[in-house]
Amino acid sequence: MKKILVIALLMLIGFSGAYAVGTVAGTQVQNSVTLNYAVGGISQTAINANDGSGFLVDNAIDFTVANNDGAQITVTPGDTGKITNWTLANTGNAAQYFTLASTNLTGGESIYSHADTANTSTPYTITYSTDGGSTYNPYTGAFQLAIGASVLIRVSADIPLSVVNGDVMNIQLEATATDSGGTALTATSGSDTIGSVDIVLAEGAGVSTQGNTQYDGKFSAWGGYIVESANLSVTKTSCIISDPVNSTTNPKRIPGAVLRYQIQVANTGTSDATSVTVVDTIPAEFGTSATNLDVRTAACPAISSGVCGAKTGTVETNAGTTGAGTSSVTLDYDGVAAGATNCGYIEVIIQ
Repeated sequence: MKKILVIALLMLIGFSGAYAVGTVAGTQVQNSVTLNYAVGGISQTAINANDGSGFLVDNAIDFTVANNDGAQITVTPGDTGKITNWTLANTGNAAQYFTLASTNLTGGESIYSHADTANTSTPYTITYSTDGGSTYNPYTGAFQLAIGASVLIRVSADIPLSVVNGDVMNIQLEATATDSGGTALTATSGSDTIGSVDIVLAEGAGVSTQGNTQYDGKFSAWGGYIVESANLSVTKTSCIISDPVNSTTNPKRIPGAVLRYQIQVANTGTSDATSVTVVDTIPAEFGTSATNLDVRTAACPAISSGVCGAKTGTVETNAGTTGAGTSSVTLDYDGVAAGATNCGYIEVIIQ
């Protein structure tokens, strides 16, 4: 009798782990199948098969660096220890060691709508926090981040005295995936090796233009500083008040003539200037005749045909002057506010 075999096949696939983004590197994945069938309507013994030891999930190294400030940090010339804030996050599928490096940008690169125009002092001081910012540890070399973990990072820089109002000092923070000793990791070359954990560099490039590319085991971000400072200028002019022959009518600069020096200090910066003083060494031709010293909160008056105009503004009440009747005068402007112009006055007699 001819037998007709009706075979029903059902494959049931089982995993010791599911292959998906986020599966931990080194996880052993095994695939087994069960073959069920019937002969003549009678179920037969199931047949099992598997892929032996399966394979190990490879290490997809992925991470990001971001600046947290949202804008350049405001600084003044000579500031020390000014901090920028960053986050490094391990988004790969294995605990990973990282090193950090911070550098000045040098090619006019722009972040937060401000292009780089100057450099901070170096080296930088880098610290990092694993507890959300409660404590910061000195960065001394490679450190490890667990899967999904992140650290807060501070980069501290000193600001040169040479920078001026409006200067922008953009910097880069770059993280590199390394082994525990700080040696940069490289991608496993060639074909997949089933029985070992291969390395795949899966990170993006960040924003670097300084040799950092996608899938090179590095990630960079930019932040920086912007200078808000006083921007002072000083202008000295002289005019004649009177002489012993012509009095105040078309006076000339002859012995006995009274001259006025006008010393104008203007602040075109965005910050107030404080403790502003001007020291004037009086020439011997005037002897010790310096008198009528004061500072006023207005620009110096115009000079017409060499003749002095009337003083304007009010006397700077917090300022002081010294040196009347001597050969060295100090005018104390106290503070000159951002956008303000003040004028100091010294009268002398030609000997």
